[in-house]
Amino acid sequence: MNQRRLRHECLAELVGTYILVFFGVGAVHAAVLSGAQSGLWQVAVVWGVAIALAIYATSAISGTHINPSITVAMTVFRDFPRRKVPWYVASQLLGALLAAATLYGLYGGVLASYEAAHGIVRGQPGSELSAMVYANYFPHPGLAAALHWAPEVVNWPAALVAEGLGTALLALFVFALTDARNAAAPGGRVAPAFIGLTVSALISVLAPLSQASFNPARDLGPRLVAYFAGWGAVAIPGPRGWFLTVYTLAPLVGALGGAAVYHYLLRPGLAATDDVAAPAVVETLMPQVKLILVGGFLGAGKTTLLWQVAERLAAHGRRVGLITNDQAPDLVDTGLLAQRGLAVREVAGSCFCCNFPGLLAAAEGLRHDLDADVLLAEPVGSCTDLSATILQPLKDRYHQTFSLAPLSVLVDPDRLRELLAKRPGRLHDSAAYIVRKQLEEADLIVLNKIDRLAADERAHLEALLAHHFPGATIIGLSALTGEGLDAWLEAVLTLPAGGHKVVEVDYDRYAEGEAVLGWLNATIGLTARGQADWAAFAAELMDQMQSACRELGAEIGHVKLLLSSAGGRLVANLTQTDGAVSVLADGMPAGPTAELVLNARVETSPARLEAMVRERLAAVAASAGLAAEVRQLRCLSPGRPQPTFRYDHVIPVIG
Repeated sequence: MNQRRLRHECLAELVGTYILVFFGVGAVHAAVLSGAQSGLWQVAVVWGVAIALAIYATSAISGTHINPSITVAMTVFRDFPRRKVPWYVASQLLGALLAAATLYGLYGGVLASYEAAHGIVRGQPGSELSAMVYANYFPHPGLAAALHWAPEVVNWPAALVAEGLGTALLALFVFALTDARNAAAPGGRVAPAFIGLTVSALISVLAPLSQASFNPARDLGPRLVAYFAGWGAVAIPGPRGWFLTVYTLAPLVGALGGAAVYHYLLRPGLAATDDVAAPAVVETLMPQVKLILVGGFLGAGKTTLLWQVAERLAAHGRRVGLITNDQAPDLVDTGLLAQRGLAVREVAGSCFCCNFPGLLAAAEGLRHDLDADVLLAEPVGSCTDLSATILQPLKDRYHQTFSLAPLSVLVDPDRLRELLAKRPGRLHDSAAYIVRKQLEEADLIVLNKIDRLAADERAHLEALLAHHFPGATIIGLSALTGEGLDAWLEAVLTLPAGGHKVVEVDYDRYAEGEAVLGWLNATIGLTARGQADWAAFAAELMDQMQSACRELGAEIGHVKLLLSSAGGRLVANLTQTDGAVSVLADGMPAGPTAELVLNARVETSPARLEAMVRERLAAVAASAGLAAEVRQLRCLSPGRPQPTFRYDHVIPVIG
């Protein structure tokens, strides 16, 4: 558990509950002791406003439960972390107690004057007429006295039902109003006001019976203040007892019942009529999670960037999850990130835009398991149109769950020279079209690998980017060395949400640009007959792959391998047919066995790519005295993109 983050959340719950009780119980003080409100509805409205203000003030930090009943319901039906429940409840109770103590300090003299004027002896029978400004009673003491009701007018079962049913309706409406799937919900800016109005309406109906608490912290905190302020047994256990069952147990059970009605009876109807059977994401009444989407063509350096950023954020106390994406499973990037101890989910089989529910499921898993507050997502390198197919749907449907960063697109300097500097291009024209469209839709264009550039060359390339893509912010960095990383990180964490534009995309040309690539993922077991030199084997295999692509005249999108053995692992990367092989080692792989994960994206047919890989692997393994067992191998050409959603307009940022 991140203690620093939890402290902030508990403080927000304390402050939110303080706001609720200060205004709500304060309105009861003003109404009872001075006649400041001229009816039950006016008091009810103040309670509703207090709830809305508390949510607006603190929901981005803690989700603003401000009620143990809601916290328990969120734990059962929206996977709120169980380990946080005691801390949230304690914070809520303390906030309510402090607010009631503040009111006693302010109204102490007025209370004494009111009691003297009405012949009330604090702590004696009948003093619930003044204690009611803190504790709750059934029936409402003020109305009962004015209307000459006997206590039996509202018996214990009736009070129990009133508090339980009221809290059930409150929970039902909270879940409905904050469900991102509910198209009829009012949205992030307005939902708090409607939650407040829900409480106002419930108070106006049920307060005559039980004073309408619906919140164990709201009752118990002020009740403790009343007990120690002289009301004694009139406060606890009260003249009729039962306060724990009516004002603590009944709301807890009621909230679970109301949430269950929504979750099991109403919400499935939304799923049946929705045009995507997306899994439930932990929508609201929890802090938003920052989602940073980083695009860019194959070989741009996205994985290196995300690894560096994840470790930097984690060092500053952030809980970071990563989501990788590929047309097939067994991705080098996923294995590398996982071996570095990072929390990672892989969406395999299609791109994020064609498997939007898969992206949500990965985000949901990381948020539940890790309690993540930052998610870094890396879409397939040959994917574009991310704004229309990912960012706009997220803003429209899941704005209460995700705080979207600007869309970053990484570009390799060599690819950029081909694209903009009119140098001879090696990429197929339709693949180059994808690169251009990626840059056109970017909010932030990230010129990566600046450690390889002279100052004047970097300035020239950044000027070209600014000229051709004037709507984007240009940032230079080196994911490998970390230069410029802080500036980019500050931008994605502080600038407004991404997706400021939707570009026109020719899907025929887009499909051709993906289809020219053969796409191979393989997992291979390696066994040495004698002493193995794993680094030499990996280097030779990459050299042979590069030579084979040159012989075929096939441009490389990228070829990556991850070799893991006892003692360490190494990663080799090649992003162009005429480029240099990059090798990074973590420890020194040793021992008689190793596992090799190989990914290749090459402009050739899948059949030719698979034959080439098998041939070169067998030759290099035999030369090194190794036995190579291909455990899994998938080779394909991506199909035509079929996005789950595609918006033709920009969705404004809500909330």
